[in-house]
Amino acid sequence: MRPASTIVNGLASALRPHAPFAAMSDADVERVIRYARLRYFASGEAILQPGSEPSAHCFIIKQGSVRGEQPGTQGETVALWELSTGEMFPLGGLLANRGVTSVYRAAEDTFCLMLPVAEFHALVADSPPFHDFCTRRLSYLLDLSRARLQADYAADATAQFGMATQLSALIRSAPVTVPPTATLASALAMMEGQRIGSLPVVDGNGHPLGVFTRQDVIGRIVLPGRELSSAVGAVMSSPAISLAEDATAGDAATLMAQRGIRHVIVTDSGGRVAGVVSERDLFSLHRLSVREVASALRRAPDIGTLVQVAADIRSLSHALVAQGVGSGPLTRMISSLNDQLTVRAIDLIAPGYDLDGFELCWLGMGSEGRSEQTIATDQDNGLLFVANDAALTDVAVRERLAPFASEVNQALDRCGYPLCKGEVMAMNPKWCLSLTEWRATFTRWIDRGDPTSLLAANIFFDFRALWGQGRLARILRDEIARIAQANSRFLKQMSDNARTNRPPLSWRGEIAATEDDSGVDGVDLKRVGSMPITDAARIFALASGVKETGTIERLREAGARKGIAADDTESWCDAFDYLQMLRLRAQHQRAAGEIAPSNTPNFVPLDSLSALDRRVLKEALRQVRKLQQRLALDYP
Repeated sequence: MRPASTIVNGLASALRPHAPFAAMSDADVERVIRYARLRYFASGEAILQPGSEPSAHCFIIKQGSVRGEQPGTQGETVALWELSTGEMFPLGGLLANRGVTSVYRAAEDTFCLMLPVAEFHALVADSPPFHDFCTRRLSYLLDLSRARLQADYAADATAQFGMATQLSALIRSAPVTVPPTATLASALAMMEGQRIGSLPVVDGNGHPLGVFTRQDVIGRIVLPGRELSSAVGAVMSSPAISLAEDATAGDAATLMAQRGIRHVIVTDSGGRVAGVVSERDLFSLHRLSVREVASALRRAPDIGTLVQVAADIRSLSHALVAQGVGSGPLTRMISSLNDQLTVRAIDLIAPGYDLDGFELCWLGMGSEGRSEQTIATDQDNGLLFVANDAALTDVAVRERLAPFASEVNQALDRCGYPLCKGEVMAMNPKWCLSLTEWRATFTRWIDRGDPTSLLAANIFFDFRALWGQGRLARILRDEIARIAQANSRFLKQMSDNARTNRPPLSWRGEIAATEDDSGVDGVDLKRVGSMPITDAARIFALASGVKETGTIERLREAGARKGIAADDTESWCDAFDYLQMLRLRAQHQRAAGEIAPSNTPNFVPLDSLSALDRRVLKEALRQVRKLQQRLALDYP
């Protein structure tokens, strides 16, 4: 008998806020209600128990909560997870046509809609949203979260990159200026060498007197036949048209339109020239692209310019989220641009040092080695060298490289990549080693397997060549991969270590928040989220001979070699993808002052998460726990 319309409407209203019912058609939601029957389960009552027969119903929790239980090693009952209002079970058993493997018990007074299994399978076949959710639950929730995230970013993208932007944020490099007595020849040579279109003319205190531009060359030099030995002050446009650095891009655009000019001089609080903003800079506000940033990196004439481009990389990451780019491609893109910035910094610094007599390779470690950098990342790097002269000792090479490495590390720090608190940097003599020394260091870590060695392995085993002789890094990786794969004790120790950072889920399966240094409740998304996945992927890769350094690539390739079910692998990849995106969003929000400052850049306050994000985070953390359980099975 068809239920009354008031009942249908009431139950539909209860289901609509939850996935996948929010995306299903009215007819399909009504179909669920029409064929399901509502049943009450008292607190503590077993709803499903392990057995050979598959469940005859799909259960949809209308009110209350359901706990999953299994017997522990001592005969006690162990709570594994908890499902809440709007969630369905047992999806895995229904899709595989098998019995459940856990006890499903009402954690409180609970009402469930019980949909007959035949109607469940019919809906899976007929309703795309229902099918997507049931067959790829985490991916489906991740898609919903990503779509909402994209909308949020797109909504404020215009504000962030629009005409309200202060001019100080548009200055790309340190100002290049000349005195009025400079010759036209020297001024033109400077403009060509620096590849700039305008040149402020300043007095002895750095205050602007006028400006000389490329547009002045024909009308003021070529046609009048003026000698290049003439002073630039004789042909400059004067007085200088300028704005303070706290003026906006909109102010500059208005001034350019009113005065018919293409450049505005920007002055600091003391009235000195801080830089120049061009018409092109204003037009590029809404079209900052990877290509443009990469081009700016290649052309950067000095470290000061790289500092500005590094800020562009962080701004670009915000724009790419607004365009719907996922965390995997996004962090690889950020890492690629950071690689190019590092390479350009080294190219600018290297000519000032004597680097002859040895082959050299700059190594990226940690998240940079995995191409998984976010916008809040410190430095993890090292140097690998091989002397070409037998008389040149490793100590002598290290002493020659020390000032070079230090200048590079300091330059990267200026660009917004802080010096590593653990001193894992090339300027530390411990991490500026010959190929022989690196080989001995890795072998020692593998042989010992003590806590210090395991900590080092988590950073250094992800190394990748960034600059110099990449073949040296490949030689080293081939050798240590072979040694690690053959040492089962070391892999067991790494597995034990990787399981120490447990996902923060309570016995009820809810997120168990911790306090950060300021007393805010939340979750360290790196320490208890993405890091355990990265650690497990590293172990799988070492155990199966996979030489990839990226977490997703390691999981997929090593998972296939180890015979892990593809569904499990993809769920772990989805969880990692979501955790990375949530980390990036928290970093953006903290940089914009939208969430409280924290000494932990990957800490996200729980009260900053929507109901959907909490649900996806809980599911992602369940996958982290499942991955750690797989490690425990492989290395008991």
